[in-house]
Amino acid sequence: MTKTGINTSLLESKMILRGYKSRKAFADAVGVSQHTISNLLNGVHQPGHNLINSIYEMLELTPEEGTAIFFSGNLRNTKV
Repeated sequence: MTKTGINTSLLESKMILRGYKSRKAFADAVGVSQHTISNLLNGVHQPGHNLINSIYEMLELTPEEGTAIFFSGNLRNTKV
């Protein structure tokens, strides 16, 4: 889990399982730069709504998988 709350290990696992052998190949499929994907996986950026949606579509994530990747850390650490 990165400081942005993204489970990057799970995200990278899903990328590999879907056949993306490099960050560049995945970035091309999602329609963003390799730099954007690297920043996401290195915890530099929290992705926006459009990027999350694109990743969901490319990796064919279930709602549970998406929550585990993008939101579980944030929800547990958020004070109400």
